Amino acid sequence: MKYFRTGMGLFFLLFTSHSFAQTPTPAPSVQLSPTFPEPGEGFDKIVLLPGGNTCYLHFDKKQGIITNIYNEQHSITATEVIRGKLWDASNLNDTEIDGIYAINNQVVIFLQQLVKFKPNLYRLVLDGNSGKLMQEDKLGELPTVLHRDVMVQENFASHDFYVSKDPNSGYYAVASFAGGELQRKESAAERVQILHFTPEHQLIRRSFYTVSENDYPYLGYMDMAVQGGEKIYLATVELSARRSLKDTSALVVISAIGKNDSSFTHTVLPYTANFTDVHASIQYASAVNGLQVLLTTTNNQSAKTAVPASYMNYLDAGTLAFKTSQTLTTDKVTAFAQQKMKYTGAYTGQPQALITHEDGSSTVLLETMDQFSTAGSNSWNKNHTNMNDIGVSRIDAGGHEQSGYALVKMQIANGTYEPLYFHRKQKGQWIFRNRIQVLNTTPYLSYEYLPAPKATYIIFNDYLAYLDQGGTYQDKKPLRYLTEANTVCYRCTDGNQERLFLFGTPETFKGYYCMLGASDYDEKKSTYATIMITRKGEEKKACIAWVKF
Repeated sequence: MKYFRTGMGLFFLLFTSHSFAQTPTPAPSVQLSPTFPEPGEGFDKIVLLPGGNTCYLHFDKKQGIITNIYNEQHSITATEVIRGKLWDASNLNDTEIDGIYAINNQVVIFLQQLVKFKPNLYRLVLDGNSGKLMQEDKLGELPTVLHRDVMVQENFASHDFYVSKDPNSGYYAVASFAGGELQRKESAAERVQILHFTPEHQLIRRSFYTVSENDYPYLGYMDMAVQGGEKIYLATVELSARRSLKDTSALVVISAIGKNDSSFTHTVLPYTANFTDVHASIQYASAVNGLQVLLTTTNNQSAKTAVPASYMNYLDAGTLAFKTSQTLTTDKVTAFAQQKMKYTGAYTGQPQALITHEDGSSTVLLETMDQFSTAGSNSWNKNHTNMNDIGVSRIDAGGHEQSGYALVKMQIANGTYEPLYFHRKQKGQWIFRNRIQVLNTTPYLSYEYLPAPKATYIIFNDYLAYLDQGGTYQDKKPLRYLTEANTVCYRCTDGNQERLFLFGTPETFKGYYCMLGASDYDEKKSTYATIMITRKGEEKKACIAWVKF
């Protein structure tokens, strides 16, 4: 049974509206697919394939994975329902997606399920033309989750699978981390494994990963980067429960292993001693053969109370020699916000992603995030996160801010969100965060940052308060429910931010919003694909939208 229903044909819509910039600019073109019912419970993901096709995946709790293939003319050419032999398609409610990638013109899905309380990782390879399942493999199994967790300085010893792909090729790596307290006959040297694969899904090598198994037997995963078939880089936090190491019980470690190396090389960052709740993004800059690591922590150790802080670290990618570290500053973003957004204090957004450019310069994407609690019957209904103003900071190869700007955004998310959430979302990582469908706004929140040749486009769902009865353009309210959502797009340069409405001018009882969590972007073709929902009164219809910048 096809998941889609035919509706209106392809058409073009585009409108622009009030903006900071006074001179109108050419707007992106938009194509829409025939409409289909609004996606219900489950998970949705669009994958733009290098051959020109578009794959739309719907992970359905009852049917399995429903695959729809669109050709370059955006017509649907194939529909398949995937139900595996190794994994349980009826248990998607408790399934974790660890990555979805376009590799070798195929759709490759990494999903994790518990089997008798043991995490199992599976790889599904789908044909990019027919959507059929070509290959299904079990890549690993971890010990039971029924163990006592280890936490040091608010950093957990990881017990999970992780997947990372080289953005410039089809090579990828899988990391399996076994956490929990060490058992009497268990060796810390064999708890973490790294598997390196070719674009044809052939195993290049399997390596054990350890830093100091006696002093630091526990490890927390933070991020991994793959450099083709040559090298794998890993950012971890080593943890110790020994009293003799209480001043350095948690330390950030950057590691690497080359194709001809017998073991990992490590560089410890001493200034990170006892950093709490650490997160990291590790990126490779090819032109300068450099490694960049963005670290965030809730405690910079200069105050008695937790103070969020972020650091840019620079290392030689060949030797892992440490070059320098800079505190991440947002003075340029603050200056913009004070000048154009009526800020009286500093911009305090937290890093959501690090984008490293070939010349060694970088762009850091930020978002102000504050957690709060309300009365409710369970922890999900009680805990919320304000996901507010966007910040974009451009820094040079030495970690110094060169320019920056900000955009007003107000959203309220159900549940708690951590720094670098945006970074993890881009890898396709996902779980069923909320089983109450009306509260499941996760795929619609945060924002998209889309670099194009002449400008950068930022897309997010907003509450346009001026559409309320008696509302004005000066009114601003947070977006909390999808019945209030409208997608806005800003065409951004360092000097101007121009607002566009990609799908039509919103009205009081008619609007358009996007499932950002399902989207994909092909920067080489400047093409963005997302699921767009049209809301007209109580009626809702969905379609695939292709936006050409």
